[in-house]
Formats: sequence, C-alpha cells, structure tokens
Amino acid sequence: MVPLEKVEKLKEGGYDVVVRGDVVEIYFTTPTLGEAASAPETGDERRRFVVRGIVQGEQVKFTEAYVEEGQDRRRVNLADLELWIEYLKSL
Repeated sequence: MVPLEKVEKLKEGGYDVVVRGDVVEIYFTTPTLGEAASAPETGDERRRFVVRGIVQGEQVKFTEAYVEEGQDRRRVNLADLELWIEYLKSL
C-alpha cells in the first residue's frame, strides 16, 4: 500500500492521476521511440502505462496495471512494478 499523498505527487512528474471516489488511476505516456533515441526515423508510436488501485483510508492498494499500445492492451504483473512502488513510497 502507498499513501494517497505520494500517489498525488506523481502529478509533478508528468503523470496523470485521477481519483474518482475510491478508485485511483495513474497514467503515464512514454515518449516515442524516435524521441527517446533522438532519431525520429525509428518510430513515432507511444505507449501508455495505466495503474489502477483502490483507496483504503489514506492508502492506495494497487489492483491492476497494463500497457496500451495502439489498440492493443497488455497486462503488467504488479510484482514487476515493485521497484517503482518503492520509489513512489520514497517521494
């Protein structure tokens, strides 16, 4: 679980954070491959990471995560986000 105030701080780092009732959604859109590599010819597709959670008191329990790329959606195992979650707790 992560304090809700820490999740809200992600807004300062380029994330979109939406809280609706007891549901939290965190969105992060990556730069294109071309932007990241400083080589526009390598690609212009973006990925959007979405992490969802439930607010329990002043804490957020993450429940699912996935990556959207075009029309495709691929689930991300929450265990794969442990390092990011630890970083988030340190904000």
